[in-house]
Amino acid sequence: MSSSLDERVRLLGIRHHGPGSAALVRQALDALKPDCVLIEGPPEADDLIRFVATPGMKPPVAILLHVVEDSSAATFMPFAEFSPEWQAMSWALEHGCDTHFCDWPAAVSLADRLAKEPETPAVLKVEHDPDPLDQLAEAAGYSDGEAFWNALIEQYGGAAGQAVEIFHSIEAAMTETRGMQQLSEAAALKEARREAFMRIRIREAVKAHAGNIAVVCGAWHLSGLREPSTNSADRALIKDLPRIKINATWVPWTDSRLSAFNGYGAGVISPGWYRHLWNLYGVATSPGPEEFAAVWQARTASLLREEGFAASTASAIEAARLALGLAAMRELSLPGLAEMRDATLSALCHGEVAALMLVEQKLYVGERVGEISDDVPQMPLARDLAQWQKKTRLKPEDIDVEIKLDLRSDAGSLRSTLLHRLTLIKVHWGRLLDAEAGRGTFREIWTIRWIPELSVSLAEALIYGVTIEQAAGNATRDKAKASSSVTELAELVRSALVADLPDAATDCITQLQTVAARASDLTDVMNAVGPLVRVLRYGSARKLPEEALRALIASLGVEVNAGVRTGSHALDAETAIKHVKAMRGFDEALSLFDDNALTRNWWQQLAAMVEDDQVAPAVAGLSLRRLHDVSNMEPDRVAADFSRQMSGHAPQHSGAFLEGFLSGGSEVILHDRLLLQLVDTWLCELAEQDFIEALPLLRRSMSGFDGVSRRRLMEQVKTARNFVTATRTVDAPEDNAAFAQALPLLYQILGISLEEPL
Repeated sequence: MSSSLDERVRLLGIRHHGPGSAALVRQALDALKPDCVLIEGPPEADDLIRFVATPGMKPPVAILLHVVEDSSAATFMPFAEFSPEWQAMSWALEHGCDTHFCDWPAAVSLADRLAKEPETPAVLKVEHDPDPLDQLAEAAGYSDGEAFWNALIEQYGGAAGQAVEIFHSIEAAMTETRGMQQLSEAAALKEARREAFMRIRIREAVKAHAGNIAVVCGAWHLSGLREPSTNSADRALIKDLPRIKINATWVPWTDSRLSAFNGYGAGVISPGWYRHLWNLYGVATSPGPEEFAAVWQARTASLLREEGFAASTASAIEAARLALGLAAMRELSLPGLAEMRDATLSALCHGEVAALMLVEQKLYVGERVGEISDDVPQMPLARDLAQWQKKTRLKPEDIDVEIKLDLRSDAGSLRSTLLHRLTLIKVHWGRLLDAEAGRGTFREIWTIRWIPELSVSLAEALIYGVTIEQAAGNATRDKAKASSSVTELAELVRSALVADLPDAATDCITQLQTVAARASDLTDVMNAVGPLVRVLRYGSARKLPEEALRALIASLGVEVNAGVRTGSHALDAETAIKHVKAMRGFDEALSLFDDNALTRNWWQQLAAMVEDDQVAPAVAGLSLRRLHDVSNMEPDRVAADFSRQMSGHAPQHSGAFLEGFLSGGSEVILHDRLLLQLVDTWLCELAEQDFIEALPLLRRSMSGFDGVSRRRLMEQVKTARNFVTATRTVDAPEDNAAFAQALPLLYQILGISLEEPL
């Protein structure tokens, strides 16, 4: 094989995250005893290699490289303990061997990415090589490249003294395979430039060392590194490539992000299985096939028992025997993942796929989250978060974990504060499910899950500060200054208060008062009151500026009361729906706020809007309903106003009024006999053409009623003989021929089958 490489250069072609490849690398390095080990990876991370040997580093971990001026433009280089690159670094550090990364710089690759995608840079990318194994697998009779490589390399693990020869065979096979690949012009140029960088680094290592140089890289690149080329030609190929300033650090990674199922191109199907294989290769005396199968099936049985299944020891033994038998039938030296899975499904799950699916995440993928040594220089926010995690005893996990917090306890309050602050800087480690569960408002329920992308979010938040508290406060102020929405500012006030950021909350309150004073959208102002009133309910569990908050709510309430009537004039249908929703929220907030003067003024405005013909009919409908709900209007007057709004108007007006009147759900009309009588009387008195025109609007008004509510409503209507309306007694259906004739249509409106029992 012709080559421009020095004969001391030994190429070790591996598959990323392959335990068999990792075992072969260690065996080959033991045999070659190189002076220098070069590893595929960006040279900006050279200084991070030394931390691999520190006791606090627990894979899976990753090198995060991001653009200094734009942290969202980032790339990861992940490692598991069974990654060949990780084992190469570990071997070099154990033997005092010089080691470096030799791929093209991240400064070039990220600059190239930003140049191609200037507006929406691709983030969280993980560099990986093309996978040409499918063609080899097809020639060898395997279903795909994964199964082929597993059988030949990952489940083989090598034999003493044969590792170097195996790598020669891998190189020959991959050189032949790459020759059959047809790359696009852009892809070919990219590979040529990457390999030019690698060849330059190799030549530099050859000059600096007298002994062997081991190069650990993706098997795809082997033939490219052997390509005859001169140093000047390689430098000409990479000349004038754009570069950008890069920061590099170690960050925790997760098993799920090593999985190909999550879109990671260099991922593996089953990190959990590969860890099992590595444990087999990593011991001094390798266990036999029986022990190998038994350990896996014992772990499977344990996980099934955790999920409540009766997975006995006898069944685990039977599953191990079955896996060995399947391997023998398929002419395999050891059971593979397919054999183990088939045996588990048969002997432990008794053919129930659902049972196996419950443990697949833990068993096949894994849920481990890596740890970073305290010695590693980390971003300030990452280090502060690590301290918070220790203080709150919140461990990053790669599964959804539900936590219930009691805000009256110090532990619960601290955890809540951390999660709320992280949310403000868009580090969504936790998702708030319920802030008012349990007893009163002293509890919060969160779901937390750690994903590697959160490390990039932390890097992005550095522009706001170097601690979680500082960054959250400054990020909140920054959003407030940029906002002209009263509702958004009210939500920022609430967020700052529950995150225990009183100074930021004060600044947001000041901004809110300024914006509210010149606000023209009354709907926006009404929507702002609800979040502020609700946050007061945390008053006994958190330290809040209650006086300032109550004064702000009162001033907003006065503004709403002063302008709600004129602000409800001449609204189109879509705007009226939003306005009615905001009024309902404001009305509910007032009942919680408990200010008698504000509430009485609000009721006065509602009464005025019922009488104002310029007010949107949906608004008038809600106003009348709320006055009835709080018993602020006599039933006879409610009936009269309802009749006035529903009679003598176009169907669109009546339908909109009814929609506002019934807003809030079906329970209103089901539990209030007067309301049902009013609607029933109006329907019965409609002329045929008016009834037909009102049907779509009536149907929309009742669209929120579920099936049970509709059946209950029909039961009420069928007993109409007992209803005494405000004007007359309605005849029973069997005595009222017109009603009996209209009954099938009424069933249709309510979406009830005639055959459906009531």
